[in-house]
Amino acid sequence: MKKITSAYNRKAKWALSIAALLLIMTGCSISGVDKQDEEITQEDLQAASQIIGESLSDETSGIMGSLNDALTGISSDGFVRTTSAKSLSDDDDDDNSGRGRESNFTYSYDPETGTHTLTFLRSITKPNFSKSVKDTLKYIFTDNSGAFIAAPRVNRERIETIDFKGSREGNVNTPRKNSFFVRNDTFLIDGVSEASNLLLIDGVHNGEGNFEKTNDQGNTVDRSYELEINFLDVQIDKSVVRQNQSLEQGVTGTLTYEMIVEKTNNGSSSTKTIRGTVEMNGDGTALLRFERFQKLFQINLDDGDVRDQDDEFEGRVTSVNIENSTFTLAGGRVVRITDETTIENDGDLFSLQEVADALQAEKRVEAEGDGFLDDDVFVATQAKFETEDDDDDVEGKLDFDAFISSVSVEDSTVTLQDERVIRITENTVIDDSGDYMNLESVQDALNQGQTIAADGEGVESDEEGVSIVASEIEFELEDSDSGDDDDDDGSDDDN
Repeated sequence: MKKITSAYNRKAKWALSIAALLLIMTGCSISGVDKQDEEITQEDLQAASQIIGESLSDETSGIMGSLNDALTGISSDGFVRTTSAKSLSDDDDDDNSGRGRESNFTYSYDPETGTHTLTFLRSITKPNFSKSVKDTLKYIFTDNSGAFIAAPRVNRERIETIDFKGSREGNVNTPRKNSFFVRNDTFLIDGVSEASNLLLIDGVHNGEGNFEKTNDQGNTVDRSYELEINFLDVQIDKSVVRQNQSLEQGVTGTLTYEMIVEKTNNGSSSTKTIRGTVEMNGDGTALLRFERFQKLFQINLDDGDVRDQDDEFEGRVTSVNIENSTFTLAGGRVVRITDETTIENDGDLFSLQEVADALQAEKRVEAEGDGFLDDDVFVATQAKFETEDDDDDVEGKLDFDAFISSVSVEDSTVTLQDERVIRITENTVIDDSGDYMNLESVQDALNQGQTIAADGEGVESDEEGVSIVASEIEFELEDSDSGDDDDDDGSDDDN
C-alpha cells in the first residue's frame, strides 16, 4: 500500500472513492460486467447480511478485529496493551476475539522496509462458540517526518502513521453457523499521535470463503462468496474510545461493498452480485443497505450479530419525545412506544419518562426490542432499556490500561507510556489481586527492568500536570498478566 504523503493525494483518493460510490449506486459493476439483472432473493440478502456481519466483526476476525490489532501496541514477544484498543484480559468470558490468548508467535523486523511482521494462532473453544484463525500481520510505523520507527513500543509517542496489512485464514463455528474464510485488510491510519483527536483511516478489505447457517425456519442457507469492501470517510474519535475502551463505539463513516455469491443446488450453481453500503454509527453498530432494495439490517460490530430492521431494533438512545411517545437511536431510527408495547422487566428503565430522565442525567441508555415498520417509524411491540452500571455513570470517570514508563513516590504519581499522569491518593484502592501493592515496589521493579501495567479507573483531574485521579488501580507484571510460559530475557523488549 502506498503511503499518502500530501493533502493533494488524500483529496485525489477521496474523489476516486466518491466516484466509486456513484458507480455503485447507479448499478455499474466495478468489474465492468453488470450482473444486476439476476434475480436476488430475500434468502440471498439474508445470507449476504450474515457474511458482511462476520466480515466486520471483531470476534470473527473481521475488519474491526484488524483495526483493534492495528492499534494495539506490538513487541517482539507479541502484543502489549495500549489505551487505543480493547483490553487484552484473559478474564472476559464474553470476549470471543481471542485477543490476549495468542499462541505460536513469530516476529521479524526488516530495517530496509520498516516492516514488523507477526504471525500467530488465535484459537477459542467454548460450548456455543469456537474458532481457529491463523494470522499474519505486517506493520510499518512512521513519525511525522516519514521516518521508520523500529521500536514502536518504547517510541509510541512518536508514531503518527501506521501502514497495516492483515491476512487471516480460519473458521468459526456455532450451533447454527459454520464458516470458513480468508480475509485480507490493508489500512493506512493517520493521526495516531496525541497531536490529533481523530484517527483517519483509508482501507480496503478482501475476503472469500464459505458460509452455512440454519435459519429460523430450520432450513440451511449455504453460500460461497468473494467480497470487497472499500473505506470512504472512516474515522475514529479517540475520546470516545478512551471513555468506552472500545473502538467499535468510536468508529464512524461509510463503507461500500461488492459481493459475488455462489449457490450450489443439486449439482448446479448460480452466481449473483450484491452491492451496497455500510454506515457505521459510532455506537458499536452499523446499518447495512443494499442497492435497489429497501431491506435494512443492523450489525453489531463486536460480535457480528445481524438484526433485520423490519422487525427488530437495537442501539443507543440519543433523544426522547414524550409528547409523541417516541425515542431516537444513534443511527437515526425513530421508535414509538404504544399502549400495547411490552417493556421487559429485566431491564433498568421501564418508561419513556425514565429514559428521558436518564439522558438528562447524562447516562448512556441502550435499547433493543421487536416490532414492525409503520412508514418511517418503527412501532415497538417489545422493548428493553438498559443503562450503564452506577460506577460507570460517575461524571468525568475515565478508564486507563497501559504500561508504566515511570513512578514518582514523592509525588504519588504514575506516568503511563501514553504520557498520562495518574495521581494516587489515600482514597485510591490498590487491587490486591495485582502483583504490587504500593508505589515503592512498582518503582523498584521498573528499576530492575520489569514491565508493569497499570489498570484502573478514576476521574479527570483539574491539577496541572495530572491527567486522572485514580479511584482504583491494579499493578500487573507483564509476564503474569500475559500468561506466557516462555522465558523472556528482555533482550527484545524495546520493539
